[in-house]
Amino acid sequence: MNASASAGARPRSVHLWISASFIVFGLVMLVALSIQAYNSQLLLEHKNWADILRSLSADYAGRVRRGRDVALPTSGLVKAWYVEDRRAGASAPDYLIDLPPGYYSTEGDELDIDTDMRFHALIEDLPPGRLITLVDITALEEQQNHDAIVSGVWALALLVLIAGSIAWLHANLVRPVRDLAGRMRSMDPGAVGQRLPTTYRHEELQIIAQASNAHLERVERFIERERSLLDQASHEFRTPIAVISGALDVLKQIGLSDASRPALTRIEHAVENLSETMVALLYLAREPDPDADAVEFTALHELLPRLMQDHEHLLRGKAAQLRLGDLDPAVVAAPEAMVRIAVSNLVRNAIENTTAGYVEIALSDGVVSVADSGSGFDPVEAARRYRDSLRHAAPIRGQGLGMFLIGRICDRFGWKLVIETTSGGTRAELDLGASVVVL
Repeated sequence: MNASASAGARPRSVHLWISASFIVFGLVMLVALSIQAYNSQLLLEHKNWADILRSLSADYAGRVRRGRDVALPTSGLVKAWYVEDRRAGASAPDYLIDLPPGYYSTEGDELDIDTDMRFHALIEDLPPGRLITLVDITALEEQQNHDAIVSGVWALALLVLIAGSIAWLHANLVRPVRDLAGRMRSMDPGAVGQRLPTTYRHEELQIIAQASNAHLERVERFIERERSLLDQASHEFRTPIAVISGALDVLKQIGLSDASRPALTRIEHAVENLSETMVALLYLAREPDPDADAVEFTALHELLPRLMQDHEHLLRGKAAQLRLGDLDPAVVAAPEAMVRIAVSNLVRNAIENTTAGYVEIALSDGVVSVADSGSGFDPVEAARRYRDSLRHAAPIRGQGLGMFLIGRICDRFGWKLVIETTSGGTRAELDLGASVVVL
């Protein structure tokens, strides 16, 4: 069940999967870079700066109490000033001297000052003055901005790299494979000696092309053997059929007893059936060529009455009869031999399975229907045989050529065959609408 479901699933493109992987990788990297930049920004705004400033301020306060306020740092990343009645405060920033005690930071919106410096500051009362401790994070913020620019450049480079990789895959993987597939599709099955180019730059495509050429050569040799066998078989079969037909014509002119005439009739019909079968097999064995083959037309409404007369001898000894239903005028663009074989097989199947009643042939809207009033044949079994005949290159052993020929003829001309059980027997409908000519 899983194997069949997988076989019916839509094939997935390797190029699509690789491209999607690159895109996902790029998105992950962009998210990582964004998180790194955000965490870097949080570092500048981190609340631990307040704890650091309190620890530094406590140390500096001890120095001031011991009269060592001259040892406070006034340059570098960490600065401190002891301001007493605004004296000795000349070196301290004016925008800090007038601020009340508390914690201040340029990373927030609550501090409105005119300065380019980025800092965290702690102002504490230390009578008779106040202690100002400051951490200058201007250099850190400049480094953070520089890192953000570098991250943006890397993100842009990553996007360019991913786009370039996808374009490279398309140019070196997808386009050559599609070119190879297009060349294979454009090859004429009827032409001899066609091969794929093996000049692709990539070794993998060369291997595929070489393997395909080897397969084409094997198929070409096989077809040549089949054609040779078919030509020889055609010649060998046509000669004895012609001899038997000639002998039948001679025997008809000789006065034979009434007891031998039925046997002569059976031989004559067997030869006709064999001739039709040979014609059908030879026709179906040829590759269809609309440009080379002359279009043949068949008038169905004229052919069906003749077919009925040709099959009346099969009802001898049976309490059944052949009858014609409504025959709408219809002409199909198909050889008469193909139509005759397809309809004749349906008529013979109906007669063989009908011992009493009737077998009716009708024509409506390009659909030939053959209905019988007998026991008929199992439509399920008939449908199974029809499907099997389409899947096999030769008729299944023991089932004859009837359904096989009908299946191949329908496949060749695009016709449709439907067999169903009715209340009074079996009904077969051969839809020739694909070949009907509008008059």
